[in-house]
Amino acid sequence: MRQPPAPPRRRTLVLALAAALAMGAALAESGTVLKDTQLRSEPLASSKVLAQLKARETVQISERKGAWAGVQTTAGVEGWARILNLRTGSGQAGAGGGDALVSVFRTGSSGTTVSTGVKGLSAASLMSASADEAEVQRLDGYAVDTAQASEFAAQGPLTTRPVPYLPEARGSRRSDR
Repeated sequence: MRQPPAPPRRRTLVLALAAALAMGAALAESGTVLKDTQLRSEPLASSKVLAQLKARETVQISERKGAWAGVQTTAGVEGWARILNLRTGSGQAGAGGGDALVSVFRTGSSGTTVSTGVKGLSAASLMSASADEAEVQRLDGYAVDTAQASEFAAQGPLTTRPVPYLPEARGSRRSDR
């Protein structure tokens, strides 16, 4: 049994919604820099620094690659910034423009998009990842010995509790303990 065609008003609404979603996918996404961050030539922490982005600066996001976003500044400089240093969307309800209409369907009425993690990493890219030695050294600088930790704990109502290591999984390649 054949269904009757959709009423013209409903069909028009569906077509308008599809066109708005397609338009939003084709447009660059606006973003705001959350904190001063470096704009790099490639989506790598070791790549050349092209510029310094200032907090609250507006950029256009053209693509995403792992933890990086391809951005263009208002001055026209293009490069890569870490996604976690950016807020996408205007952050203001009713900001206007075609992108605002699309953002209602994408993220609710506020038009604000929140990134809470890194998506798009393949198993191969995770397996070939390597540590940034400068960052590892920086983290090592935060380490304290037992005496320093005890001194800090004595300043507040903290007590010492031993925490055993988790049992090592069979077949684990980790041997740096």
